[in-house]
Amino acid sequence: MLTRQKCLLYMIERAGRAVGHLELTKWAFLVARETRSAGGGSFYDFVPYLYGPFSFTLFREADTLVREGYLRETKDGKAWERGDGANGNTDTLSPAIRFDVAGVVERFARRASDELVDYVYTGFPWYTANSRIKRLAERQNAMPAVYTVGYERWSVDRLLDEVMLAGISRIIDVRSNPVARRYGFHRSSLSRVAGKVGLEYVHVPEVGIPSSLRHDLDGMEDYDRLFDHYTNTLLPSQPDAVRRVSDLVIQKASVLLCMEADPALCHRTRLAAIISSMTHLPVRDIRGIECGPITS
Repeated sequence: MLTRQKCLLYMIERAGRAVGHLELTKWAFLVARETRSAGGGSFYDFVPYLYGPFSFTLFREADTLVREGYLRETKDGKAWERGDGANGNTDTLSPAIRFDVAGVVERFARRASDELVDYVYTGFPWYTANSRIKRLAERQNAMPAVYTVGYERWSVDRLLDEVMLAGISRIIDVRSNPVARRYGFHRSSLSRVAGKVGLEYVHVPEVGIPSSLRHDLDGMEDYDRLFDHYTNTLLPSQPDAVRRVSDLVIQKASVLLCMEADPALCHRTRLAAIISSMTHLPVRDIRGIECGPITS
């Protein structure tokens, strides 16, 4: 069991009662944002949703804990309580994490849900950007550019949050075969969760690189050779798809998405350069790497 999952169990254990979905989500958010341990090295990420900060990953893992007997859902389906299999599973949490989780629970377990929500909303207004309750922040529109991103080492919640923070409203998936073992990055699941937070999802597989060509890459020479083949042979055979991506980028702020965090190791950088030459827009990777405008 992951440390973050043990944290969920420990929150309910410390509360000594069933804990509502909204409560547990907000407690986990405060553990991540207001404690020294932040819940450990691979805790939950959050995205603005209908009632403030939300984690699709947290809810998916809570469902798994219910199926495995560690958690039990209450009859009304709105809260979780400890299941029969939960005993002893939190004993291995580090003292620092136990201290931080207990502190958050003790601060808020006896407060009304409205008070908890007000506290989170006031302290973290960005996460109200999609809220049905009260909006203290609005989503911005990014400046025109060819944006790119790789989701490597990010959760789907982190990806969606970063895309929204950048002012982007459309994800263009440029993977040839968008399947992934990690939750949220398969084409169907990514399209679904992106839509829930108001992000459009478009898949353009024709501008991807087939998996069969990505075997045995060992060093930058191999990557450069592959990307030269992509630029000089594969993309010229797909002019309609390239034009489609260009048109999508011009219409509204869009981000070219693939897996690799490092743009230098991903074909999206070559594609972005071509789209830049067609649109005369700069290329910007939202993980922090920026290139100047490329003109034809």
